[in-house]
Amino acid sequence: MKGTIICYGDSNTYGYDPQSLTGGRYPENIRWTGILQEKSGWLIKNHGVNGRCIPYNSSQIHFFCEQLRDWCKIKGTVRIWIMLGTNDLLTEKGFTAEDTGNRMKKFLQVLVQQLEVNNREMKVRLIAPPPVKRGAWVDEERICREAEKLDKVYSKVAEELNMDFTGTGDWEIPVAYDGVHFSQEGHRKFADKLLEILYNKPE
Repeated sequence: MKGTIICYGDSNTYGYDPQSLTGGRYPENIRWTGILQEKSGWLIKNHGVNGRCIPYNSSQIHFFCEQLRDWCKIKGTVRIWIMLGTNDLLTEKGFTAEDTGNRMKKFLQVLVQQLEVNNREMKVRLIAPPPVKRGAWVDEERICREAEKLDKVYSKVAEELNMDFTGTGDWEIPVAYDGVHFSQEGHRKFADKLLEILYNKPE
């Protein structure tokens, strides 16, 4: 293995199957994280959780810091890929892309501080989630518009914090009927796009 990539995200990282009525997930070989591991030579740790927003309150931050301390014990090269923000837009009434970006920046600042405390260098990549579309879970055009702005907003955050950044706004990732969750084809396409990053920009 070339190293370990920690993928910290929400249901689209977890691999939630929108056809499931019980919160089930796609098989590992369908999830983008599983495909990425199979094809990249990296060990991919899936830390996606359904419904996760960007950590911002004390309990969420504390839990994240506990996880991060464990990750700092991993031997060899470790990368952290963060893809969050969709649930913030969906659940926080009136939330904008700028609000989401500000929340993300505060969270990433905590991440960086914790890495410094633990004396561990890990490259962090901020990934803007693919924009949601109108569907069973998205009934406001405003949310779609704000989601489309995350690429630009997150790019600025990553630049300010000197982090790698990946925008996905033009990837046209297929989603299910709900307008939010990747279809099986969406997972394959998302993995292929991330593989291009690993091949073209060696980590």
